[in-house]
Order: sequence, then structure tokens, then C-alpha cells
Amino acid sequence: MKRPLLAAVVLWALAASTQYPPPAAIAQPKTLVVTGYGGRRSEVMKKALVEPFEKKYDARVDIVTGITTEWVAKLMAAGPDNPPFDVVMGNEPPFPIPRERGFFDKRNVAAAPNIKNVYEKALIGDTSLAIFWARIGLAYRTDMGLKRPASWKDFWDSSYDGKRGIYVIGNTLGINFLFMADKIFGKDYFDVDAGIAAIKRLNAKMVDFTGTMEKHLESKEVSIAVLHDGSTYDLAKRGIPVDWVAPSEGVPILDQVIQVTRGSKHRDLAWKLIDMYLSPEVQTAFATELFFSPTNKTVKLPPDVAKKLIQGPTDVERLVLFDWNQVARQRPQWTERWNKELR
Repeated sequence: MKRPLLAAVVLWALAASTQYPPPAAIAQPKTLVVTGYGGRRSEVMKKALVEPFEKKYDARVDIVTGITTEWVAKLMAAGPDNPPFDVVMGNEPPFPIPRERGFFDKRNVAAAPNIKNVYEKALIGDTSLAIFWARIGLAYRTDMGLKRPASWKDFWDSSYDGKRGIYVIGNTLGINFLFMADKIFGKDYFDVDAGIAAIKRLNAKMVDFTGTMEKHLESKEVSIAVLHDGSTYDLAKRGIPVDWVAPSEGVPILDQVIQVTRGSKHRDLAWKLIDMYLSPEVQTAFATELFFSPTNKTVKLPPDVAKKLIQGPTDVERLVLFDWNQVARQRPQWTERWNKELR
């Protein structure tokens, strides 16, 4: 009598197992792999963007920290169909080549309606857009007896000898002295000889990441540096005696450009992340915490923050944009020349 009862229990258990999946089969939250900077930038990103996004969409966001050249190298090595990231955010200079080779998804305004609110100048091709801007200018310590610079030409003043710092993006001639060579010396924008000659005269400490230059200013290894406004104001907020100047000849921009990879398995969700990046709440958080200028033209910042950042069509019109497609094509030759003469 016991065996039939046992058999019945076993049959019931088997039948039940076909109706209800085991715990391991329960759907797991989708995971987006995105790029981001470390340090305070990562802290603000997690609090203002990642945590609200995960809660709203029942998803996970993994942040891969580093710099843009590293992320692009990994992306290119993996190929467009199997990208290591779903969303790639970074500085524009290295992006033209993967963009040209079809690594990025077409902009999806339906999934990211906040794209309709960004400045036209923030749209790049049909795949990418700038989510934040910063102006490249001159940062200097106010406690070292230095005169306040007013122009790019002042950076070559002998009173700054032994005190200068510059950063160059991606080991090329860089955003800064290409601009300087064009505006100061009256040379062609792509005149490599003028750029290298100008940098040699500076005899400056050179780095390839803004965060490194911030540390040099903080430690007094340099007293005046080519740096963007956001980094400078963030240092000042933390009590470092620094100020920032917009040189009279004009200011190029450091833009934080974002795109979804074409091979992402979660493209729609990835565009929703970009939509939240562009929301007034997140844009305001990055502006007030890190002094990143919003590209969403509907954002209204507190007056004490707004006066430090890019605000309104007039400021946007004055921004200097470079042809990074042409820069990318010449990068290999420039890097070789750079390493030979300035390393």
C-alpha cells in the first residue's frame, strides 16, 4: 500500500515541476555595460544616474572605468557584432573611426525623447551626441604670485617658465596646441611643425588625462595649466586655490560624447539610459556637482552654477568645434612625430 502512495507523490512532483520553473530559470535583470570615469565622476554617476535607472527599469548597470582611448581600443578589437559595452561615453577624438566603421547604433529618438531637447551643435553624425560640454582654457593657482592670464599667448610668458602643464588627448598633437598654433601663430590648423615648435618652447609637464593634471595643480607640480572649466571649479570647490580663464582668442570644447553600440543585445534599454542622462534632473546633478555644462537646452541651473558654465545659444555659438574626422585620419603620423620629438 505504501509503494503506490509513494509513486503517486513522485508523479505529482514531476507534474508540478513541468508547470513551475526552478529558481534558476527565473528571469534575471538585464545588465547594461557602460563606460565611465573613476573618482568623483563615478560617484556622481552612480548616485544621479545609475541607481535611479536600475530602480526604474529593474536593470543592472556595470560601469567600466578608464579613459576613452582604452575603451575604443577594446571596442575595435572585439568587432561591431560582439562589443564589450552597450553604451560608450567618452571624449570625441577617438570616436570617428569606430563611428565610420559602423560600430554604433542610429540615434533612437523614440526610446530617448530627450534627444529632441539638446542643442543642434551637440548632435554628431546620425549615431552620437554630446551629453555634456566643458570649455578648454587656462587654470592657474591664485596663491603662487602669478599674474592672471588673459589669452593663449600669455601662456608663453616667461614668468610661467617651469610652472606650465598641458594635456594632450590620445598622444597626438592634441586639442590644445593645434588650436593655439591656429589662433596665435597664424598657421594652418593642421600645421604640425608650428604645433611642435610651440610645445617645445613651453617646456611643460605633459599628461594625457585631465584628472592627472588636476592632481598636478593640487600638489603644486604645476601652477598654470591648460584645463577645462569643470575640473578647475571642482578643484576650487574642494578648497584648492585655483581659478579659470577663458582666453580672449576663444575656447575649444571638451565634449562628453555618448552612443549605443550596434551589437548591443539591449539597444532599446541602452537608449533609455541615454535618455535619463539627458534628463534635466541628471544634467543638473552633473552641473552642480562636477560643473559639466548641460547640452539639454531646457535645463535651468541655479544662478551661482549657471554663471560658471555654458548657458544659452550665445555661449553655444562661441564654442570652437574641431573636425575630428580629419584629426583621426592624421593621428598615426602625428603620434609618430610626437613620440619622436616630444617623448
